[in-house]
Amino acid sequence: MNVSILKKKVQPGHAKASIIRLTCVMVLAGFSLTSQAGKITSIPSATVPGVQDGFGGFNLDNVEVVLNGTGATFDEATGAYDFGTDTDFSYESLLYDDDVSTTLMGKALAKDWPIGEPAGIRIINDDFDVKQGNPTNCILSTSYMDGHFLDEADPQIVLCSGPFQAHKRYKVAMLPTTIDTLGTESIDIVFNVEADAAPRDYQVYQKINNWTDERLKGFTVQVGFGTGTSFTPASSVPGVDVANLSLSVPSAIWPADQLANFSTGLFGPVDPNHGRPEGYFDPQTRAGFNIVEYGVGNPGDASGQTDILTSGATLGSDYVEVPAGAAVANQFGNWLPNNMLPYGIFFDDDGNPDTDAELIAWYGYNPNLTPAAGFSWMQGSADSFATYPDSSVDALGANPLYTMGVIDDLVNVGLNYVVTVGDVSSFTNSRFTIRITPVKDDSGMAPPTYVGQVPASTPVYTSTDAIITLDPKDEFVPGSLLTARVGDADLNVITDPADIGAIETTTVNVTADDGVTAPSVLTLEELGANRGVFAAGLPDQFSNVAVGTTVTVEYSDGANGLKTASSKAVSSLPAGVLQFNPASYTVAENGGSVVLTVERTTGSAGVVSVEYSTQSGTATGTEDYVPDTGTLTFADGESFRTITLSIVDDAAVESDEAFQVLLSYVQGGATLGVSIADIVITDDDTATTTTATATSSSGGGFCSHHTNGRFDPVLPGLLFAAFAYFGWRWKKKRAD
Repeated sequence: MNVSILKKKVQPGHAKASIIRLTCVMVLAGFSLTSQAGKITSIPSATVPGVQDGFGGFNLDNVEVVLNGTGATFDEATGAYDFGTDTDFSYESLLYDDDVSTTLMGKALAKDWPIGEPAGIRIINDDFDVKQGNPTNCILSTSYMDGHFLDEADPQIVLCSGPFQAHKRYKVAMLPTTIDTLGTESIDIVFNVEADAAPRDYQVYQKINNWTDERLKGFTVQVGFGTGTSFTPASSVPGVDVANLSLSVPSAIWPADQLANFSTGLFGPVDPNHGRPEGYFDPQTRAGFNIVEYGVGNPGDASGQTDILTSGATLGSDYVEVPAGAAVANQFGNWLPNNMLPYGIFFDDDGNPDTDAELIAWYGYNPNLTPAAGFSWMQGSADSFATYPDSSVDALGANPLYTMGVIDDLVNVGLNYVVTVGDVSSFTNSRFTIRITPVKDDSGMAPPTYVGQVPASTPVYTSTDAIITLDPKDEFVPGSLLTARVGDADLNVITDPADIGAIETTTVNVTADDGVTAPSVLTLEELGANRGVFAAGLPDQFSNVAVGTTVTVEYSDGANGLKTASSKAVSSLPAGVLQFNPASYTVAENGGSVVLTVERTTGSAGVVSVEYSTQSGTATGTEDYVPDTGTLTFADGESFRTITLSIVDDAAVESDEAFQVLLSYVQGGATLGVSIADIVITDDDTATTTTATATSSSGGGFCSHHTNGRFDPVLPGLLFAAFAYFGWRWKKKRAD
């Protein structure tokens, strides 16, 4: 299948604020009353003029964007891409040490299409829906909102203000080439900068992955200029220094224990705000690193400006001893690489192989094993690391929803920090670099003793009589992901020891009885080496069939004949459909607030939840309404929930303005219906206040700039001087 994807439609821009900001930049630049500052480039969308979709800020001179597919192409100038044929819609951005691709140092990774798109990193400027006090600009992944992916009718990019679990973090994989005895090798990510009226803060949504094949004791993040051996820290460049390019970890945004963390699903207490359970390995304490922001040995000052962030001591639970008594086995010890990970058994609780599955058991050194300590499958902390019997593991093999694999999140550290960009125009063509450097572990700690151990029991499908399933079973709502699975021991045919761990594939035929949808041959991939279970999501044309259509998958099991599974498209599931009703609202500027209704229709069984977030349009978050994100939870049988949003009443005379609220990330089995609500704010001010509000509106004045989450007014006289100057030029031109 050849799929050509150009730039996609994104959220509506904020026209009023853009015009104001442009006027301010012109006035300030024309009178040279401020030094040039910077913002990271964000090229407007090709389909919606004036709307920024975030491409262009990630400099690709030392990057090769590789798409999986025969004949795949990526245009570094425009961001247009074509996955070609025989593709799984995956990609990666290879990060080299220089512009001629001498040495591969790392990889930049984000979600694959349709959840995300190449090149993996985007820039967002002026997202006024962020939490008050957070930067309104960010560097994040190229992900799209759940319910608004690239293969759906209304794609919506994830913004800085996107909800929890919106895949905002891009990953930087540190490779073995970034480890040397001198500690001088690094990964350099370069960004393009353009002139702006004031410095800008950018919140960075990032993970760093230890793929170095060695234990690490930490890392550094540094800003400067250039790549490889040509890199120069910001503090070493006269005229730039940390006053114009710096890093910080503001305590007003993040507590000290949230700056560099391993997965909260594995370590840490319950997160009631996002419905996250206690950590699987440690229910009390987060795992990760403290950050040395500035101080002895690091450039910077008491304001927190620095060009380097250094990981310090580990947090209280850095998986040093799991379970108690296992430290003798170096389990887990200092930061693990991906070649030292323990095996886990996972349950695909939502029937979607592309989402995270639930960890139910893991394999390692068990000090509580009787009659003698040794290696076994274990459960997590909630079960006091009780032994998980081999007989139970064997029994899981017959169920295609269970798989075995390494626990990847044990190598991933999520970072929270801010980079402030000022005037960097005097150095390297208005570009700057974020440098990631791993710090090699020098403790001499050996690999965990479970490395190389082969579990006695693994979940393997052992029957030669194949099974085939299609989820959701029996019935599905159009638009749902359909997943086909096959279990067949006959497919485990690899006997060569050199290839015994290879992942195999098989195919199924997919049809629909609507007389419209063309049949398809679908390739399924094995869910772990020698698992004997294969899975893949069906193409969209089968998910989006009309109600009443039956979709069928067929698998040929040789001597055992043809195996089939089917599911019928229905109007709803028992858990219901969540949607706005109504989907449009009008509120007066002095109305105080607007209440939106989210209803649960055609079913109300069980507890379900949905995330919501505001999105600026011609009405701007903070200026015209109070931005908000959150989670609505419907109890069993509950049919209605509301969202109350506060409206800002200012004195400015302006036309009616609008913004949106988006629903996404449904949990509990419900589906999304109408997921976007439009809110129009009608103005209540009269023209008699125009002159006054033009210079002293609640947004900080007509010519205001947004810095560090605050609005700061520019002197009103500057605006009048600008009008006087341009008026004089106009009259002079007419006279000439």
